[in-house]
Amino acid sequence: MAGPRSFLLLPLLLLALVVAAHAERIPRLLGGLSEANVNDENVKRALNFAISEFNRATNDKYGSRLVRVLEAKKQLVAGMKYIFKVEIGRTTCTKSVADFSNCPDHKEPPLKKHSICDFEVHTVPWMGKSNLVKSECRNI
Repeated sequence: MAGPRSFLLLPLLLLALVVAAHAERIPRLLGGLSEANVNDENVKRALNFAISEFNRATNDKYGSRLVRVLEAKKQLVAGMKYIFKVEIGRTTCTKSVADFSNCPDHKEPPLKKHSICDFEVHTVPWMGKSNLVKSECRNI
């Protein structure tokens, strides 16, 4: 036999079911990490900036280019923070080339090299500033 407490639990159970059913409609916390659309122009710009800065900082004679995006996230801060996990490959083009996107990769060792990189870019669009905060790569 159900007691008076059972009737108090029923509305709570119904509320929990409604919240669970609509969880995807609840917006993310302001300032929380969210998925970034790699086709968005601002995301592309931040990723290109990260790879460009990586190429500038490395001592490699050859430039590297994006092979594939493994993960892209963004976070609203004082500006926007973009967090990327990408695969890059060493191209046959030397760093004198401005754009490595059309350069073929090295095919034979020891020049063939692919890396997984974690990049973090902070942009402040209204000030026209971008900064590569994190750049960590490991060979694969």
